[in-house]
Formats: sequence, structure tokens, C-alpha cells
Amino acid sequence: APQSAFVHGVGLLPPDIAEMATHGTALIWSPRSNITLYGDTAWAPVAARMGVQIALGTDWSATGSINLLRELSCADEFNQSYWGGYFNDQQLWEMVTSSAASVTATDDVIGSIVVGRVADLSILDGTTRTAYRAVLDAEPKDVVLVMRGGKPLYGEANTIAALATGCDAVDVCGNAKQLCLMSEIGKTYSALRTSVGTTYPAFFCGVPTNEPTCVPKRPAGVAGRLAESTTAEVAT
Repeated sequence: APQSAFVHGVGLLPPDIAEMATHGTALIWSPRSNITLYGDTAWAPVAARMGVQIALGTDWSATGSINLLRELSCADEFNQSYWGGYFNDQQLWEMVTSSAASVTATDDVIGSIVVGRVADLSILDGTTRTAYRAVLDAEPKDVVLVMRGGKPLYGEANTIAALATGCDAVDVCGNAKQLCLMSEIGKTYSALRTSVGTTYPAFFCGVPTNEPTCVPKRPAGVAGRLAESTTAEVAT
């Protein structure tokens, strides 16, 4: 149905995807978790060719990415290595912004910067990376500002200090940041870290320790599958 979205879609074949396209059903793609659990991921290029709208999601940290930036990194790497760069940078970016909002039927309030909509914003450093690569290649240290509903929550220390008060100083990979927690959960960042313990860090500098894989278990089969799916698509 048009108000529906399938999460993962690893087992979908071209005829299934064609039916999704006919009825306006979307796909929420989580490549890292798919590959870790099943050795392969959904046929996202086939879905895109057939007109299925695609959003990108992390699934969960046990088998997926610690955050959406790492999921973007996985999708980008997989796209280049096995799909010949089928998706361009803008399309990957849209999977976590406008398309994600549309797929979850929240695009009337979020997903684009439009007057009158909710100001859920993430601003990333674009001084060394240009255009959409500033998002696709971003690391934790590159996050300049995060706002929810127009309220500053996190970002560069100087930027947050100009917008909010009562926030905690945090060093992120050698970069001065501030995190505004007290008004959200009634705890400082230090108190939150103490209560959570050392089970899992809040962020990593570089590739996360023991990060679930984004390399398929059957790379030769994955690389050859796109051509096979094209034939199946025509046959459908």
C-alpha cells in the first residue's frame, strides 16, 4: 500500500519489487546490518530503477552502524565497490533527508529546509569536503550543529555558546564541542556517562571498534547480481 514501507527487503526479488513500485510501497535500506546478518543486502538499484522510493536506516548498533554517518559510509562504499557507483552522491544524501521523511510520511514537517516546517537540522563542516561529500565522508568531529525543532542540542563549542546556555563541554576527537543535556534529561553529560558505564562509547574517532562488517560474504555473487537482475527485470 502507498502508506507502507518494507524494512530491509533482503529477500525481495524483481517481481516483488515491481509490485512495490506499482502500489507505491517504499524500501528502508540498512546495508551494514543486512550484510552482517545475511551476507548480502537488498537490491536497492533494482528498486530505484523500478521507481521505489528508498530511505537509509541504521537498524541497530548490534549488527548495524553506530550512527547514520557510518551507515552512509557503508552504503557509499558498497555502492562504489559492487554496484559501479549506481547511486550518485545526491541520491545517497536524499536517502537520509527528503526521501527518509517521505518514506516515513513526515515530509510535511521535516526532511527539507522550508519556511513553516520543523527546524530539525544537522550542519556539517564543509571546509575540506565539498557538496554532498561533506555529508557522505563526515566524521563525528565534523558535526557543527544539531538542532531539533529549532532547539540547539549539540555542536561546535563556539556555535552552541552563541545559541544556548547550560550546556556541557565535550572533547570529540580533539575538537571542542558542547552538548545540551540538562534541559533534555535532567543530567549532565558526566552524570550520563557514569550511569551508562563503559558498555559502548558515545562516539569513535575513525572506524568504530568491532564495527559490524560492510563486506558481503559472497562478493563475486553480489557483484554479478546486478546484471542478472536487469534480465529478470526485463522479463517481468
